[in-house]
Amino acid sequence: MQSNHTNNMGGGGNKLENLSHHCKETKPNPLAIFIKDKKRWILSLVKNSKQHQKLKAELAQLQINLDSTQLKLLDSIKQNQILQNQLKSQESKIKLQDSKLTKLTPQSYLRILEIHLAEHCNLNCFSCNHFSQLAPKGFPDILQFKQDMERLSNLTFGLVGRFHLMGGEPLLNPNCKDFFQVTRKYFPKSAIWLVTNGILLESQPKDFWESCRENKIEIHPTKYPIKVNWEVIEQKCKDFGIPLIFYDNSNIQKTSYKTILDLKGSLDSLNGFSYCHQANNCTHFKNGKIYPCSIAPNIQYFNAAFHQNLPITPIDFIDIYKAKDYHEILQFLAKPIPFCRFCNLAKWKSIGEWKTSKKEIGEYLE
Repeated sequence: MQSNHTNNMGGGGNKLENLSHHCKETKPNPLAIFIKDKKRWILSLVKNSKQHQKLKAELAQLQINLDSTQLKLLDSIKQNQILQNQLKSQESKIKLQDSKLTKLTPQSYLRILEIHLAEHCNLNCFSCNHFSQLAPKGFPDILQFKQDMERLSNLTFGLVGRFHLMGGEPLLNPNCKDFFQVTRKYFPKSAIWLVTNGILLESQPKDFWESCRENKIEIHPTKYPIKVNWEVIEQKCKDFGIPLIFYDNSNIQKTSYKTILDLKGSLDSLNGFSYCHQANNCTHFKNGKIYPCSIAPNIQYFNAAFHQNLPITPIDFIDIYKAKDYHEILQFLAKPIPFCRFCNLAKWKSIGEWKTSKKEIGEYLE
């Protein structure tokens, strides 16, 4: 009995010893853990350093690729800009050639015909290309005007797109309304514009407004930087049912433009005609004659004011009483005239704010 008990106790003691020994073996060693952690940290630094180097190399390559792509894009943009400039240049050349071709191509009918109802003006504009600031007081004769309109209507079959009744200042003509009636009689389907500076509109009598309404006259004023009561004028037009449309628009005021002439007449007529904005477009009718612009028919006032002799010849206009038919008129207007050699179109320019004339020849010289 005693022996068995001792054996049992001995067996239990071995188990305790084994457990104690196992506990001693599995107990963490702080130094070992510290060293192990440091090794991991050092290895991670080495590994991360290699990864960083690899990433840096990849980023450097990406930067190189990006720089290369940017250079290619910049080069592409430059090439595109060059191409666009070339296209714009070609477009400008095409437009210029088209404009020249248009000028040298006879119209199917007269689109615009300008007629002075007064030679002089109540404004004194710098370098006026109608020379109205230099012109003496003058009006067309109403009987001659009737005869001319009848002849022109017969020649054109009444087919003229638009008349500009102007000047000078047309409202200086006390019989302005009579010219409305005659123009409408012979050209019932044409648009008729009264082109005015508007100064005298407010003071027009009732029969003027009635004539505008009856003859379907459109009032197209140019807005100068002068005092005009446009509100009263607008109301008058509304009351009589007359269109009031500013020649440019109501927000634009007239600026000054310098019309430059070559007194020697040494310029190329064809080139001048091709560049002229009036040629084969804003034709001018005066005393039974049609001119391709406003300069030639009114140069007499420049000549008289400055003792010059820029000549007008019989081939600078077409006489409606000598023209065989409409076709001949349209053919004539699509060709330069000898007088074109006096207009230095390349030098014509805007000078900005509207100014008055000093009536000096320098206003027309370079």
